[in-house]
Amino acid sequence: MSTTDRTDQRPVRAPADDDGGPPSGARAVRPGRSAGTRTPTAPVRPPAAVGWAYAMVIVATLAAIASNVFEIGHQVETGVAGAATTGDLALTIAFCALFGFFAEMLRAGRQWGRVLLTVFTALGLVFTGLGLAGLGGRPLVGPLQASLAVASLIPSVIGLVLLFVPSVNAWMAQVREHGRMISQRLRKLVLTCHVAISVGWLGLVTGMFAMSVAGATTSDAEQQAAMYRTMSMLDEIFLGMTSMFALITGIVVGAGTKWGLLRRRWVAVKFWWTVGVMVLGFAVIHQLILEANELVEAGEPPRGGALDSVGWAMSGSAFVALASLVAMTAVSTYKPWGLTKRGRAAKATARAGR
Repeated sequence: MSTTDRTDQRPVRAPADDDGGPPSGARAVRPGRSAGTRTPTAPVRPPAAVGWAYAMVIVATLAAIASNVFEIGHQVETGVAGAATTGDLALTIAFCALFGFFAEMLRAGRQWGRVLLTVFTALGLVFTGLGLAGLGGRPLVGPLQASLAVASLIPSVIGLVLLFVPSVNAWMAQVREHGRMISQRLRKLVLTCHVAISVGWLGLVTGMFAMSVAGATTSDAEQQAAMYRTMSMLDEIFLGMTSMFALITGIVVGAGTKWGLLRRRWVAVKFWWTVGVMVLGFAVIHQLILEANELVEAGEPPRGGALDSVGWAMSGSAFVALASLVAMTAVSTYKPWGLTKRGRAAKATARAGR
């Protein structure tokens, strides 16, 4: 049916959605074009830089996977492999599949694919840098694993730069509205996963905070050792994976829907807050758990020694993480603060195109 009124031939506009853009299911008509005229949405092929960025992502991912597999092999050889090793293997397989999927979405012109690749490549650079510097995460096992980490670091930097060269930006600008949105069915599925995983993350952090307080306040050495060993198990197997997949699903829900990832302040704040809590867990809480268990194994008394300061530092860090997750839940519920500068610009562009 035509979008013009047959009596006076004046355009009839449907109400806009809360983005300020055209309503869902409606196609904006550009000046000088009739409603039945389709405009080209994307070039036949992406620019060469997309192919090179894709290749760099694959090389970096394979090097990172090889490094992780080498670490798992070292754990098996030294007899320290356990439940955490199984979790590492599962996480490695999951990341291999996810990065391959994100790279394919980039080649298909999906803006959220580029966003996810950017976020996780940047996180990989941070964590690899911390590992090489010995400031966080698991220590690198020998020169081979360090070489693999560097082999992952270099193509990651190259790929990250290539994702935002002018030719790629121009191509993504042409296809982003066509390729940004995910289907309604997929949105509901990802949103369900995001809520369920986020609840699990909150529960884990709550439990770890309670155990850290119990460990910091008890005078019973056996109880303290049990608390810290349980925290180590939860940290090694569940916490990192839960936080990572909460971030992944959150990015898909944001970048792949009308909300956008950086168009509204509440979404942008929640995104950066999530990254901050992840870094806190990786670089601070994880290290304190390792230190506490090392002190327990060395026979350090539960009170009056080094375990006191480590235990209370761990409790404080866990409380900050817990309070942050509760605050992010409130932000998701109330959705405050309005549009970002990027969101206002997108709204103005949508209005000008009507």
